[in-house]
Amino acid sequence: MSMNDYELDQLKQLIHGFHEAKTLPVKVVSGGSEAYRGQHQKYPNAHYFGCPTEPEELGRFNDPWKVFRVWYGAEHPSGALAETFGRLRLPGHKGLGTFISLEDLETRNMCKVEMVRDLRLLDLKACLSKLNRTLDEVTGENYDLTQAIVGIVARLEPNAFDGIAYESRHYSDGRMCYALWVAPGQEPTVSTVSMTGLSEFEHHGETPDYFDGDVMDTEEILTEMLGYKVVAP
Repeated sequence: MSMNDYELDQLKQLIHGFHEAKTLPVKVVSGGSEAYRGQHQKYPNAHYFGCPTEPEELGRFNDPWKVFRVWYGAEHPSGALAETFGRLRLPGHKGLGTFISLEDLETRNMCKVEMVRDLRLLDLKACLSKLNRTLDEVTGENYDLTQAIVGIVARLEPNAFDGIAYESRHYSDGRMCYALWVAPGQEPTVSTVSMTGLSEFEHHGETPDYFDGDVMDTEEILTEMLGYKVVAP
């Protein structure tokens, strides 16, 4: 991390102080709740918690001290797809849409998981003002701050939080994305319910007001909700 020791210590003191005062904002996700994750079909399940060791492999909410394992997912399939394909939208191309090949839908799964118990998550957006931080600081290209927050919050005693709830930087619609963590030796806090190829996936549930129907497939979520263009290879 490039945060200096003073900055890290100040952040730690703030978080610990609010934790002791019980004023850190909490989002409770009930056991049995569903979440979604897009991933390559080579993975055998959707409840793998990773712990990258190389700095360039660490995601926005990985443990910078490489101890806690982390799982990423989303409250809604749109968030999972936004997090999967959002990196394709490079600076300078915003507003022009992004082309996604149908082949990309053939090699990835939409995974549905279930929370195995009630989870306590830090509501990141709601606590930024308390930490003297702004939204752009946790959605930019630099991951130092978000990783430091994870590193501190994951170690609050006694196991105060199971992860962080945040809005996708690629699709901020009010729904949550999740970065869940477990300590070494702990069991995953999600279990795999289903793994469906993106080309076959359908979401039965809430759809946008402008969409005529209550079922959306992957291509419709990508084009109608996220603004991508899906093309034949």
